Amino acid sequence: MAQTLQPGTPLQDGKYVIQQVIGQGGFGNTYVATHTSFNETCAVKEFFMKGINERDEHSTMVRVSNSSNMSDYEKQREKFKKEAMRLYRLTNQHIVKVHDLFDENGTSYYVMDYIDGESLKERLKRTGQPMSEAQVLDILDQVLDALQTVHAKGLWHLDLKPANIMQDRGGTVRLIDFGASKQLDADKGGAMSTSAVTYTNGYAPREQIEMRYEILGPWTDFYALGATLFNLLTGVHPPIPGVIDDDTTPDKRVALPMPSSVSQRMRDLVLWLMKTHRKERPQSVQQIRDAIRRQAPSKDGDANAVDALNDETAMASSTADVRVSPLMDGDSQNGNETKTKSKRKLMISLAVIAGLLLVLGGYALMRNNEKKPAEELLITEQEVAPATVEKKHLTIPMGECDYTGQVNAGGIPHGHGTAVFANGDQVEADFTDGNVTDDDALYTFATGETFKGKIIDNQFIKGQYTLTDGSYFVGEFNGNKPGSGQWYDKKGNKISDPTKPISGKQTLKSTRSNAKKSSNTGSSSQSQSKTATSDALKKDKIKQSPQNGPNGQINRKASEAMKEDDRKDRD
Repeated sequence: MAQTLQPGTPLQDGKYVIQQVIGQGGFGNTYVATHTSFNETCAVKEFFMKGINERDEHSTMVRVSNSSNMSDYEKQREKFKKEAMRLYRLTNQHIVKVHDLFDENGTSYYVMDYIDGESLKERLKRTGQPMSEAQVLDILDQVLDALQTVHAKGLWHLDLKPANIMQDRGGTVRLIDFGASKQLDADKGGAMSTSAVTYTNGYAPREQIEMRYEILGPWTDFYALGATLFNLLTGVHPPIPGVIDDDTTPDKRVALPMPSSVSQRMRDLVLWLMKTHRKERPQSVQQIRDAIRRQAPSKDGDANAVDALNDETAMASSTADVRVSPLMDGDSQNGNETKTKSKRKLMISLAVIAGLLLVLGGYALMRNNEKKPAEELLITEQEVAPATVEKKHLTIPMGECDYTGQVNAGGIPHGHGTAVFANGDQVEADFTDGNVTDDDALYTFATGETFKGKIIDNQFIKGQYTLTDGSYFVGEFNGNKPGSGQWYDKKGNKISDPTKPISGKQTLKSTRSNAKKSSNTGSSSQSQSKTATSDALKKDKIKQSPQNGPNGQINRKASEAMKEDDRKDRD
């Protein structure tokens, strides 16, 4: 059964004629075509979902193989059209340009520039070696130019990677594939749409993996940009954020090893872009450009020294004393004219001196008058600055702790800080009157497990819960338990949920019993056996977990449930 259009197929009543297929993906086919009116080569993208769409070998019509998939097909088709419309509105030489959008053959198409070249992924595969730093810097400059246009429109690409960066034979780079892009919600911030975002492991930061749409932004694309630079410089697929966090070396040389030929300034740039905490990454394209410019070597010496010299020169010019231009004498006609000129010079000099004294006196008076308000302003600023404490023993709603960070006038945690509990748990987050309320909090259990994400009034809301073996859950939480979401192994592959809390019908108690039954009967598969083991370990950790902290309530409930389960097992 044919999946693509045949060469010579006309579209739009012969306006476009298909020449050949150049790409097939999960959501579409891409063709080289001819625009017959202008006899120009163009590219045509056809919406076609693998596994859902089909067409007969001798027909151009696209059908949905199962009527139950129609709703999903139409939903994804609308996203396809939105991608085309977003690209149409973007005008930049480093972004592929869309020229036409139409429906035909039971599906949708858009027409764009044909790029006579290859993707950076294809280039790495063809050459079998990484790119030089000079080549990468040239690509970086062009990609930054494209991202500046994208972000200025309130868009995030969200799938930046070598496969989505095309380079033509002249070296010009263009971004393609905006299928994962999101539109900024101007009123609320974050993404306007909350539909699932596809991403590529290694190129997606934590906030994207965790589907935290409300905090997506330019920094999300910058992480992918850093991962792309790493791949181009090394030829190695970039690691997931968890692997970077696990690397305790200051320069992350274990997680992000780079050849000795890569300069320190390039290493620093990659590390900056790939910070796992979004607030530690650049926040704008201009910030990246400024950093690159400051670090760039100068022909005449250090660039920073040159910048400093220029700044000092400018300051000297702006604060220089008033200068009096020398008077240019004309030709003397007689002695009287010479004498008159001498008197004129004397009078002018006296006037200049008097003027300078007046200016200096006025300036001194002004500075004297300004001194007191300036001092008062400084005192005022010091008075309103947030107070900080270090390892102060406090009792907050989450329990007794040693707290380091900002506090309010009453000495209660308010602002950013870290609370370390007696049992070894600790939380780093923003506090509001003693309660943790932060979109990007980090809770570390004494057992080594971590939660990173949104905590509101000391309750886990949404984020990533990571076990000590590297497996992790991403999604929403219900009663401080993993709720709607997905479990992954340490390599980022999807796995079944060990505790099955997502449906709301399965409890820790019943899951533990099922795990025992599965283990006793020996009928489970290898993966189920691993699940049962992981579940048992997880229960054991919960059992040993402290009773305070945001998980205290669920820990007590879990402990009670397991005791009841043990009693029934004995009976």
